[in-house]
Amino acid sequence: MDIKIVLSIIGALLSLAAVVLIYNARKIVKERFSFGDQNSGTLVVKAIGLFLFFIGMLIIFFNLT
Repeated sequence: MDIKIVLSIIGALLSLAAVVLIYNARKIVKERFSFGDQNSGTLVVKAIGLFLFFIGMLIIFFNLT
């Protein structure tokens, strides 16, 4: 298999996981963590999702050029 195809799939899956993480951040914080303040936990989960999304998009972008 070509390395470009593999990197494109990895970047797409990473970006997909990040979007799901951002979209379901409040539900994830409620189920997994017992924070007193859910807003700060949600902010952290969304920030991690945003970071993962940018990494996935950078992989795809530099793979295509």
